[in-house]
Amino acid sequence: MSKDKRAIPRIGNEHGAANQKWHWRPGIQPRIAFTVGVLFSAIGLLFVVIGVVSFIAGIQDSRSASNQVPGVVTGYTSNLFDNLPHVIIRVKKANASTTIAPAVSRATAQSLHIGDTVIIDYSRRLNVPFALEIGGQQYLLPGTSSAGNPFGSIALVILGLIIFPYPALLAIWGWRDLQIQNGDIMTARIVELRSSKQTRTSQPGITSPISRPTYTMALEPVGVFFLQEIITFSIKEDMYRALRTKTFVQITFSPNLHHVYAVKQVDEVRKKS
Repeated sequence: MSKDKRAIPRIGNEHGAANQKWHWRPGIQPRIAFTVGVLFSAIGLLFVVIGVVSFIAGIQDSRSASNQVPGVVTGYTSNLFDNLPHVIIRVKKANASTTIAPAVSRATAQSLHIGDTVIIDYSRRLNVPFALEIGGQQYLLPGTSSAGNPFGSIALVILGLIIFPYPALLAIWGWRDLQIQNGDIMTARIVELRSSKQTRTSQPGITSPISRPTYTMALEPVGVFFLQEIITFSIKEDMYRALRTKTFVQITFSPNLHHVYAVKQVDEVRKKS
């Protein structure tokens, strides 16, 4: 839900001017909001935890001796994404053999030959290969270090912090609304009915067919419990087509998400001061 002036104490405070395209309280069903909110807030929290853990482990690995594992060069390949040569190494690890293909610099690729025995340096906690050793010479792998990827860890934490807050609010609002059986009831006068079809310009391409129109209803609450303000709700298309401006309605909605359960037209009432 968005508002044009200030918040109604019974509904909850919001900050900033009203925005026609974005509503902090989107009007979706509480059950859907709770499910989506829990899912995406968990993903955001997971990103934060992984980023923090990998950053701390990287710091510890940079101060610890590496795990050295023997391997044999078996071939070369290339990768279109990094445009670097990749050396194929058969690694003998814990009585089992596996194959890795780390990117190497062109100078390193020229120094390695098929059949050469190499030592792969792995970070102790992150278990990431960061260097090759042959004949006492160490060759660092591009884009890696014993500390892992600290900038990537920080970016993951930032991404998680960006994702987490709003879905967490959705989950809280959805949970609170699920505890309320019948929702809040308000009597108000319809000030404006707005459809995105009225303002959307026709654009060629694939964006027009997949864009869904949105419908909003601006209400002026009537009653002693409300201030004289304009409040907007997202409504369904059938509600939008059935309602008319300057008529009085009784709206039933969830108090946190402002999902509209029902709207019915009522006789004109006298607005109380």
